[in-house]
Amino acid sequence: IDGRKFATQYNRMYNDQGQPVEIYGRPVYEGTIADVSTNQVFFNGLRWVLTSNIGDLLRSEEFHGYWSAKWNQYTVEFYSAAVNVDSPEDATSPEGLEWFRPLLIERGRAVQGVDLKSSVPLGFLCASCNDDTNPCLYDGVCRPENSTCECTHGSSGRLCQIPPTENGRCDTFFNSREFSYDGGDCCKQTCVSTNEYDCGRDTVTNAQGVESIVFVGFDNCIDPTNARSVSGSRTIYDIQERGVLNCAMLFTTTWFYNFMVDQCRAMAAVVLDNPNAIQIFNFTNDRFTGLRDKQFDIVLSTDYTANRDVYETSARSGFNYATMPYYFGGFVFAGLKPFGKCADNGDFFSVECLDIKICLVRGTTWFDTASKVFPSETIVAYNNFESTVIGLQNNECNVIGGTQVDVALVSIRNYGYTGDESNYEVGSKLYFKGFETWLTRPDDRVWSRFTSWIFESLVQAEESKITQATSDQMGTTGVFGSEFSGMFQKAVAAVGNYGEMWERNLPFTRSGMNLINDGTAPAMLSYDFGRVSDVGPEPSGNSAIRKIIARDLLICGVTGEGLGFKEYDEDTGTWSGFEIDFCRGIAAALFGGDDTKIEVVLVTTAERFSKIKSGEVDLVPGATRTLEREVNFGVNNDAFDFSPVYFHDGMIFAGEMPHAMCAENQDFSNVDCSKTKICVQSASTWYNALVNTLDIDEEYLILTDDFAESMRLHVAGSCNVIVAESAMVNIFSLRAAGYLVPDDYYFGTKRFTKEPICLMHRSDDQQFSDLIRWIMFGFFYAEENGITSVNFFDMPETNLFGPDFTNMWQNSIRKVGNYAQIYERNIGEAVPRTGMNLRNDLSSPQLFAAPGTI
Repeated sequence: IDGRKFATQYNRMYNDQGQPVEIYGRPVYEGTIADVSTNQVFFNGLRWVLTSNIGDLLRSEEFHGYWSAKWNQYTVEFYSAAVNVDSPEDATSPEGLEWFRPLLIERGRAVQGVDLKSSVPLGFLCASCNDDTNPCLYDGVCRPENSTCECTHGSSGRLCQIPPTENGRCDTFFNSREFSYDGGDCCKQTCVSTNEYDCGRDTVTNAQGVESIVFVGFDNCIDPTNARSVSGSRTIYDIQERGVLNCAMLFTTTWFYNFMVDQCRAMAAVVLDNPNAIQIFNFTNDRFTGLRDKQFDIVLSTDYTANRDVYETSARSGFNYATMPYYFGGFVFAGLKPFGKCADNGDFFSVECLDIKICLVRGTTWFDTASKVFPSETIVAYNNFESTVIGLQNNECNVIGGTQVDVALVSIRNYGYTGDESNYEVGSKLYFKGFETWLTRPDDRVWSRFTSWIFESLVQAEESKITQATSDQMGTTGVFGSEFSGMFQKAVAAVGNYGEMWERNLPFTRSGMNLINDGTAPAMLSYDFGRVSDVGPEPSGNSAIRKIIARDLLICGVTGEGLGFKEYDEDTGTWSGFEIDFCRGIAAALFGGDDTKIEVVLVTTAERFSKIKSGEVDLVPGATRTLEREVNFGVNNDAFDFSPVYFHDGMIFAGEMPHAMCAENQDFSNVDCSKTKICVQSASTWYNALVNTLDIDEEYLILTDDFAESMRLHVAGSCNVIVAESAMVNIFSLRAAGYLVPDDYYFGTKRFTKEPICLMHRSDDQQFSDLIRWIMFGFFYAEENGITSVNFFDMPETNLFGPDFTNMWQNSIRKVGNYAQIYERNIGEAVPRTGMNLRNDLSSPQLFAAPGTI
């Protein structure tokens, strides 16, 4: 790790009298590195610690089972995540914990802190195998006589935990996506020979039992592009090899073109350290096939729709969109009077509208939308927007279509339109939501997330009032590797924040959805469904969707109870609540309208991630979408997908006075405040905020597994302050937990975190992620269009996921209703619907960044 070697096997330490050495009742372990130096692992009262060469000290007679961090010659190599010192079963061994680098020792302090932003790929396993509790991995056999593993398939390690990837030999057992297709060993294009094996050769046995190494070829090649990557991304590797970023966009106006070019410059600054290393392609109707065939690295000028996300028929593939659109607009008609008004009204049959002719760009959602309303003989197709304006100028048509920015008179003047201003009119009807965002290929998830978070950093910079001149104030990250630790700083340094890009490029007043949402404006919004009649592929036999259907059950993992959000009825043995209803709605979509086919299982805050990865649960509601969780989380470098946000909140302090106020002000200096004890869930964004952002010393914290435990300890008096989202801790939830709320109980007014709450689920199944995303958007769509559980049949049908899911939106709304119904039925009284949880009527600010870039 970091170029240094550490012991790989650790045994219990014994002193000179043959007694086991312990600290705080936990064993001390020691390992040897090439008979030269040693490492020790012990518990310091809060965390497990890995250190070096202090074995003699620990074995000495003056050591009495406690630990002082001020002892001489003691340097921390790595710290584990904190564990609960009051619960011995939570800290009996260092197995399964996440590990972090230490901070440098500050002047005047003898104790090293922990850098919770700098995790390391370190983990401990029990070295003695046991078929029941600690089995050998990858078909290894545990030998009971000595508790060691006999490994198969070429794996190695005490538990056979090290797969033989990237050794030049194609090991078919590991030739799967999970193991990067044996690290590329099975394909000629990606295999690299080693001293042990030559690519394409293997050991074979003839009829006489003689073994020989012969050329066997690459018959097992599955993915010939996998192994060549940077930070796990083949696209980033290709861009760096090429030395230029290929961006495709639709050329409309010079201003909007420059606005999009700036976004490409931000990406090039991050990937290539050169914002000008870009090549711009002006696409016509070939953007999807061009992106699929790797002519482009990224495509802009593309509306976020269900059909393009799930299955674009022209490319026979779905695509990945950046989470946050860079422009919120929509499609409108404009043209000469009276034809502009005719188009706005969808009128081609009135006497004054009979001669309507509409110039549109082929292969766009604009063209598709107009074709649904107007006869084909009224539409004239062109390859680009400029040609449609020229067509209007030359009287080839009397109407054009595009976004509000595109068809504005000031925009089309740029293409030479000279018509009379008094004879030109822009329609007011928004025919569909045109939310433009970045489009990438589905086969490179890392690149998709990489670009998405670059844009969110530009939005976050404006939120935080960080400009191009102060870009060094942006946060650093290790989720994409050390090479890109300063990626957000580089992006903002290249082009400024979102507001600066707008002011520099667009001569229009910025308004409505394209403004920053400060956390108070309505933000619940569906995205456009697009061509839902397009027929997409059915889920494959080994897909997550098919596995759920074969199981006949959708499994939702919940982290304890929360009044109105998730409640268990002991009399009926059933769960209900705001978040449970989303699970029910998804089950109804999956099982033809049967919303009872769900199982709700309790998981702790920390274990919810491993439960998703192992497939023990399908969904976990109540999870905050963050950069780390979406890209590279924990010691196993896991990644998770998130549904659209269904609830916005933030962390507050609540509790007895004066302690709650002490915590809110981070003031523990006086005598009363020094007695503050704060219950907080480990492995939560709240814990990270307390320790990393607010720099609250862990001596004031009591760590819990879930919110229910925090509440129990708060009621019992173990902690006088509790942290949670404001919706979770209120007068109703406290009373329901049995807390006798005093008159001076304080509910904090400051929000210390952004909590975009989502359903969290696996990230390795694109179709499953798409299905969850668009079912959730369906709840918002239903509210926007006045569709309830009564008139559910007004929801559209779709073939995007195959014939088994044609009525998925109708089934989900029939069983649980639209978003407003779900909200009011479950939490409307306890948590009145306000702020960002209100429906955006297409007029409120919609730009907001998820946590992680600052």
